[in-house]
Amino acid sequence: MLSPAQAAVLEALLDERLAERGREGLPADVVTALDDEGLLAPEQHDATRCALDDRARDRAIDWASGTVLQGDVLAAFAEHCRRDLDDIEVEAADATTLTVRWRAEVSRFELRNGFFGIEHLAAGTPTMLLGDIEPRLDDLVRAFLDDPGLRARLAVCDLGRLERIGAVRSSAFVYFEWFLRDEYGVKLVPTPAFTQGLIDRGVISLGMG
Repeated sequence: MLSPAQAAVLEALLDERLAERGREGLPADVVTALDDEGLLAPEQHDATRCALDDRARDRAIDWASGTVLQGDVLAAFAEHCRRDLDDIEVEAADATTLTVRWRAEVSRFELRNGFFGIEHLAAGTPTMLLGDIEPRLDDLVRAFLDDPGLRARLAVCDLGRLERIGAVRSSAFVYFEWFLRDEYGVKLVPTPAFTQGLIDRGVISLGMG
C-alpha cells in the first residue's frame, strides 16, 4: 500500500505535464525507495496509474453529515450538472477528472494525490485540483502568493479541510461550491494563510464597515 508521500511522488513522476522537470524538487529518499521497490519500472506504469487513480478517488472525507469518498463527490457533481443544470454541459468525465462547459467557458476538475510541480499543472483552462493540501500547505500558499498567473488559472481545494487556494474566475467552480452547500451542507472557505498572505502583500484589503 502506497504511503501519502509515495503516492504524491509517483503521481508527479508519471504525470506527462511534469516530464520536463524530472525528479527535480522531489524528496530523494522517497524516489530511492520507489526505485528499490521497482515501482518506477516502465512495465509497472499502467498498474501504478490505476492504483493512483483509485487512491485519489477513494480518499475518505469526514463531514458532519457523514463520510463520503472524494471521487463520489465529483461524480455526484457531474450527475448534478447533467440532470439539473441547463446551462452547464459535461464535456468529459471519468473517475478522477471532470470537464464542463458554461457558455464559452470550459473548466476542469481533477483529483490529485499530491501537488508537486503545481506551476506546471496550470493551463489555459481554469482548473480545480482536489486533494489533501496538508503535507505541502506552506509550499502551496507560497507558490500561489508568488505567482499571480498561477492563482488566476488554478485552484486547489481540500474537501477534508473545506479550504481552497487560488483566485480563479470560473462559473463552474461557483456551481460546485453551491452544490457542496446544497447537497452536503458544507462550505468552502479560503485557506487562512493564503488570505493573510494576500493582505500582507497588498493584493487585497479588508475594508472596515
